[in-house]
Amino acid sequence: MPEEIIANTPNILFMMVDQMRADYMGCAGNEWIQTPGLDRLAREGTRFSQCVTPVPVCMAARHSFMTGQRCATQGRYSNNVPDPDPLHETVMQLLGFAGYRTRAIGKMHFRPVRRHHGFHRMELMEEIPDFRQDDEYLMYLNENGYGHKREVHGVRNLLYHLPQVSVIPEEHHGSTWVADRTIDFLSNNRDKPFFCWSSWIAPHPPWNPPEPFASMYNNEDMPLPVHGDRDVETLPPRHRGMTNFCDMGNAPDERLQRVKALYGASISHIDKGVGRILRALDELGLAENTLVVFTSDHGELLGDHQMWQKGVPFEASVNVPLLARLPGKFEAGAVNEDLVSLLDLMPTMLDVADVDYPSEKGLAGDSLVGRTGGGLTEARDDYVVEIGRGASRWLSLRG
Repeated sequence: MPEEIIANTPNILFMMVDQMRADYMGCAGNEWIQTPGLDRLAREGTRFSQCVTPVPVCMAARHSFMTGQRCATQGRYSNNVPDPDPLHETVMQLLGFAGYRTRAIGKMHFRPVRRHHGFHRMELMEEIPDFRQDDEYLMYLNENGYGHKREVHGVRNLLYHLPQVSVIPEEHHGSTWVADRTIDFLSNNRDKPFFCWSSWIAPHPPWNPPEPFASMYNNEDMPLPVHGDRDVETLPPRHRGMTNFCDMGNAPDERLQRVKALYGASISHIDKGVGRILRALDELGLAENTLVVFTSDHGELLGDHQMWQKGVPFEASVNVPLLARLPGKFEAGAVNEDLVSLLDLMPTMLDVADVDYPSEKGLAGDSLVGRTGGGLTEARDDYVVEIGRGASRWLSLRG
């Protein structure tokens, strides 16, 4: 790619976390959580306060983002693997064809795990890898003397929702590793445009931040769940089982508050890495020409409405953080209330990179730089959120 084109082609840094609610950032009005890195990104870019996931579950949300298509088209309506697997262009494939260097760092949740979907290189950190050799983070731990440690992302099974502290110290913890690998990638890939998808497992359970983050927040300061005394009989029958997920239905207030403290601590740990990454962009001279996006695949109920996990159309499950920064495209410090979703990110990235989508069927979303200062060209009045199929399927019309 000629130097003059390189100089005028924006890089794209896409940072995604797993299972983070939109209201767990200082910039979103949360008064107790410490997120200076995300707050900086919001000050220098735009916060989309009404961003939703099109489908509140990991694999389906990620495939919706990277293909720009809804469940019925891309084939993932849950954490399922379609057979046959529909083949669709992905954002990293199209950017790679246009001359971008594409990199995956962290959790991708692909099946099969090493299918690259257009990435030139993948440095993976998955929740439950089948083989150490498939997982760059496990190989890193082995090389640094932690290969004997088990359950490095927290103990699952019956302890899935119980408060935990990581067996891996902060300097080698997975959330630190993603930030380290991202900074290394930025430092070594300034010679041509890049697309880097950096993806954290946290704050997905098990909630096991390392010290000193595990002791960062006082349990008694944590607010109790919203509508936590709800009559279970008022929930749809198929969702009543979520009220006692992992034996949390009878949890005392002290455990609920401890879980919230660890959930917030996991986000603050990620935030520390985000701050380091933003400073690296400054030091490398990349900040002015890099689209930075931060979001989550879906939210977490955290006991609201007596429910846990995701997969239901409550705000804690479907409303996700979305911060976007690119000087000249997104207004600094703005709070945009357009009803947007993860499906709008692929059109935005292709728009910024001046790359056309090759199929006549088009994309399900719209560019977020459709008007000056950022936002949709035409505002939406409502939006469909969905999940599942058959008897487990629901659709929600969000206004």
